[in-house]
Amino acid sequence: MPASAPRPAADPGIPLAAVLGGCGLLLLIGYLVKQPCGGSPYDAVGASVHFQPNKYRDLCYTDIQQLWPFRGIRTHTVPYLTGGLSGETLTGSALEYPVLTGLFMWATGLLAGNDTQFLAVSALFLAPFGLLSGALLHRLTGRRALLWAAAPALVWYAFLNWDLLVTAAVVAAVYAWAQGRLVLAAGLLGVGAALKLFPAFFVLPLLAERLARRDGRGAAGVVAAAAGVVVLLNVPFLLANPDGWWATYAFQQQRQADITTNSIWFWGFPALSRHTLNVLTPVLIGLAWLVALAIGWWRASREDGRYPWIQVSAAMLCAFILLNKVHSPQYTLWLLPFFVLLAVRWGWWLGFWVLDTLLFVGLFRWYATIQHGGDFGLAKQALIVGIWGQAAMLALLYVAFLLAPLAVTSPPGLAPDRTSPDPGFPAGAARSGDAKPAAATRRLKPTAPASGPPAGSSAPPRRTKSNSG
Repeated sequence: MPASAPRPAADPGIPLAAVLGGCGLLLLIGYLVKQPCGGSPYDAVGASVHFQPNKYRDLCYTDIQQLWPFRGIRTHTVPYLTGGLSGETLTGSALEYPVLTGLFMWATGLLAGNDTQFLAVSALFLAPFGLLSGALLHRLTGRRALLWAAAPALVWYAFLNWDLLVTAAVVAAVYAWAQGRLVLAAGLLGVGAALKLFPAFFVLPLLAERLARRDGRGAAGVVAAAAGVVVLLNVPFLLANPDGWWATYAFQQQRQADITTNSIWFWGFPALSRHTLNVLTPVLIGLAWLVALAIGWWRASREDGRYPWIQVSAAMLCAFILLNKVHSPQYTLWLLPFFVLLAVRWGWWLGFWVLDTLLFVGLFRWYATIQHGGDFGLAKQALIVGIWGQAAMLALLYVAFLLAPLAVTSPPGLAPDRTSPDPGFPAGAARSGDAKPAAATRRLKPTAPASGPPAGSSAPPRRTKSNSG
């Protein structure tokens, strides 16, 4: 780390134990709410007989149990080495997730003999990543980490899928950047891209951050580190079975905007074909990204070359979640760290999670209604409010995140910005790092530059596609 790039030293305001305790409590609750879906007796493939009848009614659905009998998990088959994509169906040990998520699923599956054990083992190994994210956010922003530790998303989504892994990779990348370790930050984004694809998007604004500082060597290091990690992690599987590796990405391309994808395209534009959406959505997402990147350059030109890469990354993620043809409920977990890292008012956080809770409860209770032959009712009304309310919120957050000040203390090579108050807390409250003496601040110097119907459908219970994609 360059000598002039200080380590983040936020005035914590609250002890780390409070953040970890709150986070741990919600993770425990998140695990407990899944219990109605597990337990004996089990069928011939080790699936609990309670899962199918209870998963929607009791809000205990999880992709972890859903996929236990499939994708080679139950048979402990190494992922990606067999099978591929046949039509719209994954075969052999091909998966809908990138390689590191697949390896995590395989490794935890080795310790399980049925779907309930698979959930328990997965939760045991996922929970530390949720705690790690909380600890790093506390180190970066102090008391704002409570926005992570108190989020309902940890209850709903911590163990719905494997997304705690990728959120930890993103937060760790920001922490490495805040220490001035740019190559490590880019490498961690590469790790994130091998878990779920979206952290690869953030390499672009991180690269722009270096270019805005006229740091050509740093920019080259960012590209080399991110690309190198992605290649290192993916090439062995690509060489071993190209069809099995490519099936992850071909599968997503083949997905329809239907009841299981639950995006604005299904609810607002159901007549659009898969082919049309495969062209339209990347174009719209790409345009939104270009606008975000350009606004980042505009801000950098007005702020002494300080390119707001975290703000731009957050806006790019909002655009992706909003405009993608697939919208799984737990995608909102990806967004949660940005409520902490950016100094937006707490009302954004509260409003977002009210709408997200309506979406989550409404979605699964509507699926339960469909299972029993119904359709329209209170659950579907709540879901519709949640879908369109959250869509509007994502569009507004795209702007709010782009314009927000950074809540991270002492970013590398820059003195903390004291002119931008943190609007997320009451006036007069000390901002993270404000307890540092003014003289110490002045000393900071700039550095050198599936085989059956999809889950979530009303089809018969034997399904192989996860609800999350």
